[in-house]
Order: sequence, then structure tokens, then C-alpha cells
Amino acid sequence: MTVGQGGLGMNGMRYALLLALLVGLSTCGGDKPDVTDESIQPPKAKVVEKVPVVKPMTVEERLAKLEQIKRSMKPHFVLGKGDVLSLSVYGEPDLTVKGIPVRPDGKVAFPLIGDVQVEGKTVDQVSKEVTRRLREYLRTPKVAIMVEQFNSLSYTIAGEVTKPGVYPLKGDVTLTQAFAMAGGLKQGSFRSTTVELADLTHTFLARNGKILPIDFERLLRQGDIRFDIKLAPGDYIYVPSGLSKQIYLLGEVTRPNLYAFKAGFTVSTALTKGEGFTPDADLSRVHVIRGSLDNPQLFILDMNKVLEGEETDMRLQPNDIVYVPPTYLTRWSRMLSKILPSLQMLQTGVQLTK
Repeated sequence: MTVGQGGLGMNGMRYALLLALLVGLSTCGGDKPDVTDESIQPPKAKVVEKVPVVKPMTVEERLAKLEQIKRSMKPHFVLGKGDVLSLSVYGEPDLTVKGIPVRPDGKVAFPLIGDVQVEGKTVDQVSKEVTRRLREYLRTPKVAIMVEQFNSLSYTIAGEVTKPGVYPLKGDVTLTQAFAMAGGLKQGSFRSTTVELADLTHTFLARNGKILPIDFERLLRQGDIRFDIKLAPGDYIYVPSGLSKQIYLLGEVTRPNLYAFKAGFTVSTALTKGEGFTPDADLSRVHVIRGSLDNPQLFILDMNKVLEGEETDMRLQPNDIVYVPPTYLTRWSRMLSKILPSLQMLQTGVQLTK
């Protein structure tokens, strides 16, 4: 009996995964699975309705969620090396100085009071410190500190853009401006034709460990400027390739990695490549994440029942993420917070090896 075109035999998959279980898998009961694929269903197997646990949002729902996230994520800028400040004290023109750089040691030299440590502090914190020290010389100093240049702030844009890298965040920079500064989407040659290499469906923006619900297709293809938000320090933009076909295997496996997609690739195929599981792995709730991370389809598969032939395996699609959660992690939002750092690390590794 076979599973899918070009896939492993059911017995072969069962033995391979049972061998992986002996490496140290500890499972417990979980939610009933939501996934099946009738085209690869073995005879007399139990059929489970294929329904995504998380369904894609509409455009308006994405915009509403984006506004909510923007309101909750108020920027908290701190000073760093290379920033340039100006100081003014009301009624004291001799103490007014412009173009004061933050030195490599994180300090700046102010008139009268000397060096002040500013790196890692907000402008308000530095103003209070300068005011406190000026009270030794002035009765009621009124201090104003301005940032002329925020050279220490940056964002990253990686993947299929002409000039990927880390860019300084000077002033307000929107998403479309970031793509323009990166030279636009990368193009290549395919069968003597110039083609765009970017996969905008799976492109994402991560901020403070969260994926923002931005529709890059509508923004860059249709000019929907409602998604053209301002960037914040530390933002990470990733544009995957539209030509490469990969499967991501993450979570409680021995070898989390990305693997070349092949016809007939199933969840079982992906798991055998992980070469075993950690003691915390929960095979009763293996997650398959399909589509963009900010607006995915989410499926859950009980691999214990697949091994017993009670349920069908699931055929994967290019760029699917297979995530094996630990037994103690149940909420999707918390799982995504675990997935994102691993995904960024793998993507950064791919960039470095190109």
C-alpha cells in the first residue's frame, strides 16, 4: 500500500516513524485531527473532514487587525552609538550646542557637566539626568534635548530584493520606501525570459516577535497604500523566492531544517527527515501551516493515528511549515512566537550561503 505518488509505503513510514519514536518521544492525548487528503486515503481508513483550524482573514479583517496592533505597539526609542543630539537650556545661550555625537563608549560630552551616559536611555531619561547635574550650577535649568539623527536605529530586509541587508532607520520610512531603497524585487532569467523571483504571498514583516497582517500582494501589485505602514526599529522583512520549493520542519525534532520539496511529499516524509524527536514532542498535534504567516491556513494532524492506519496522511505543498509542538504548548499565538525565531534563523542561513 502506498501513500501519495512517489511517497513512502505505509509500512515504510510506520517503521521509520516508530524508530524515531524510540529516540525519546513522549506523547500524550490531544485534540482530534482536522486534516485528511482524500486523494491519498488508504482503503478502509477513517475519513476526517479537512477543515483548517485557522481560516484566512478578509482584507478588511487584516486592516482592522493591523490598526489594532499599531495602536498597541507604541514605539519606544532609545539612544545608541552614532546618534546625534542637540542641547539647549532656556536663558543660557552659552550652553546651547548642536551636533553632539554619541561616542562609541555610549557617552556624550555636554558643556559644564562633562560626559553623560546616554546609550540605552530614552531622550526623556537623558534630559532628567542633565537637568539634575546642571542644578549644581543653575537654580532652575530648563533643558531641551533633541535628536538630530537616529543613526543607531535600523531595520532588516532579506530575501529576494536587489540589495538585501540592514538599513538605518532615519526618520519615517514606509514599507514601499524600504523596498525602493533595497532596489526593488529581484529579477532573474528563466527560459530566456526575465522573471520576478519574489513570492509576495509568503512575504512577511516581523515586529517584536509578532507577524503583522500585511498583504504584500495588494500593497506592491495593486498599490493598496493602506498596508504601507511606517517601519519601526528592529523590523524584519523577508521576501522568499517564488522559484524555490521548500518545506520547513520546525519544533520538537532532532534536526529542524528546510528541505527541498518533491512530488508526493507528505507530513510523514517530512518527519522522517527530522531524525527523531525530543522528549517533549507531541505527535498527536502536528501542525501544518500553509500560506502567509500573518494570514495562514492551519491544519492539525494526529500522527499517532496515521501510524496505526486509522487516519490518512497529508500531502504537503511548497513552502508549507510542519511544526511539532511540545506537549505543554497549546495556544497558536504562543506557537507562532516559537516558530518565528527558528524560521528567521533558517532564512538568514540561506541568505549567507547564497
